[in-house]
Amino acid sequence: MRPAPASSDGPLLPPLVRLALPIAGSNLLQRGVGIVDTLMVGRLGAAELAAVGLSQLLIFFLMALVYGLGIGCTVAVAYHTGAGDHDERARAIRASLLLGLWASVGLTVLGLWVSEPTARFLGALGSVLSLTVDYLVIIWTFFVFKVMLHMAACVFYGVGDSRTPLAVIIFVNIIHVGVAFPLIFGWAGAPRMGVPGAAIAAVASEAFGAVLLVVMAFRRGWLSWRGRWGDPTEVRRIIAIGSPAMGERLITHGMQLIYAKLVIGFGVAAYAAHQVGLNIEALSFLPALGFAQAATTLVGQRLGAGQGLAARRSGIHAAWLAVAVMAAFGVSYLLFPSQWVALFTSDQEVAGYGRTLMWIMALLQPPLALALALKGALRGAGETRVVLYAAILGGWVVRIPLAYLFGVQLGLGLVAVWLTMWLDWWVRAAVVLLRYRHLPWREIRL
Repeated sequence: MRPAPASSDGPLLPPLVRLALPIAGSNLLQRGVGIVDTLMVGRLGAAELAAVGLSQLLIFFLMALVYGLGIGCTVAVAYHTGAGDHDERARAIRASLLLGLWASVGLTVLGLWVSEPTARFLGALGSVLSLTVDYLVIIWTFFVFKVMLHMAACVFYGVGDSRTPLAVIIFVNIIHVGVAFPLIFGWAGAPRMGVPGAAIAAVASEAFGAVLLVVMAFRRGWLSWRGRWGDPTEVRRIIAIGSPAMGERLITHGMQLIYAKLVIGFGVAAYAAHQVGLNIEALSFLPALGFAQAATTLVGQRLGAGQGLAARRSGIHAAWLAVAVMAAFGVSYLLFPSQWVALFTSDQEVAGYGRTLMWIMALLQPPLALALALKGALRGAGETRVVLYAAILGGWVVRIPLAYLFGVQLGLGLVAVWLTMWLDWWVRAAVVLLRYRHLPWREIRL
């Protein structure tokens, strides 16, 4: 599906929504693999829940490189699509997939090497440590499938087709649940594997999705074996656009690892509640991220077509929609905190921490939505450095120092640590909004 470029005076909201909703669904279902794992292993105990939570943090951290490459892929493919240059687009797609393969090899080796020492550094001990390592060894061994699933989806997003990745991710989740449930709980004659069973289900379902999307890209004529796979111009373009995004992800996830160390210092139940809160927040975060990714595509396409004002308006629409969706979720977090937490755990100590966190998550929704949407639009314009600077300022200058000062040194406790998330995202939102307003949209060329 290749939408025709809109004029700068034409309606931009309908194509934004048409593109964003399937992306949001795909994001939710991709994260759904982790959410389903959390829901299932949460029934096994707090140690299993904490182990999966720590594992997902480490996976997100090493996926930062891949996310950056994915953004570079989407922007490059969208720009060539908007310009109507299919040959350049094909070269960009081949370069993107090749970069993804290279990245997966390096990240597999790195992941296997750092998993145990990093988990120990974060405070994992005993059964939490052993379960975390068991889960991660399986994930890293077959990490190429997770990487290629993400990169192939980014190709489709850049072209303007967000429905196909959604359909594939639906099948990925069906396969995941069908494999995970019997392996985790020992159902239907399968061995009871617990946490490692969840990891096996994740890699099996992602392998299916990655292969299917790549095959479909071939069949649609976007990708062929002919031609150079490592075109230097496209490789440089993708890396130039994606590198600051990689840095932003690394800095953000690195900050989250240190932040997790602060939280786990208050006990396993406190960290288990933190992980529950992050999974609940994903239900609001991921739809808004869909609007952000749609803005990346539409801004890139319209800049490729020479429509700077239409590109700017696409980002503004995305921001309003993201704020509306996440604010609605925030209201539900305020009104029904116990019900949300009960979906993920029956442990009363974890639930007590979780209810408090839900109130803080409610306050977090508006600035998080604004920052997400405008970051997506800025990335479509190639403005990835300011997103990096916002992450450094919000995460490392505001959140971590204040969390340590108020939560640990001054003894104000876990609530003070959690409240610094709110300050972090207001700072990021202010930085990206300031840059967005002063960007010379009529003059941008990638």
